[in-house]
Amino acid sequence: MLKSIKVSEKNYEEIKNLSKELEKKHVIPYVEKVNINSTISFALNKAKENLEMLEKRKKFLSAAGGWKDIDENLVKEIYEGRKKGTRWGISLD
Repeated sequence: MLKSIKVSEKNYEEIKNLSKELEKKHVIPYVEKVNINSTISFALNKAKENLEMLEKRKKFLSAAGGWKDIDENLVKEIYEGRKKGTRWGISLD
């Protein structure tokens, strides 16, 4: 279902310019003539993708400091334990 919205003249001109760029660069697959509806849909989808990417980045960065409040001695022990071999030595005598 289509709904009509009010858009300022400046935004309308920007939508038309974006529409022309999308047409010229063939960004939307299988679309020869890009109309205003598909231009707005394209812009909204890109904005949604960018917001999702920013949210993922925020989660990643918040997890990056996960070890900062743990005791340093414990962290050293963990890394030293990783260096030690857990397999027995092999002797061919």
